[in-house]
Amino acid sequence: MVDWAWASSGAAWIDPALWVIWLIASGHAVEQAEALARQHPAWSHAPVHGINAFARAQQRLWESIARADESDEWTHTMHDTAAVWAAHRS
Repeated sequence: MVDWAWASSGAAWIDPALWVIWLIASGHAVEQAEALARQHPAWSHAPVHGINAFARAQQRLWESIARADESDEWTHTMHDTAAVWAAHRS
């Protein structure tokens, strides 16, 4: 999976970690979203501290994006979603 707007390389578990945020934003409970991520083989090799740090980083990223355009509702939704996941992971 590639996000062409922000193409980059990283650990294989990052893709399912990104899915978690979108799944939560689409109405899944955090536990359901992470259960789906666990179906990806790379997730089982992800260090817990890495996932936790990634969740916190996503919260900060989406906060920055949402602040850049106060009128863009979906970015606020993504920030709120990332905050829920980060709180769950802490």
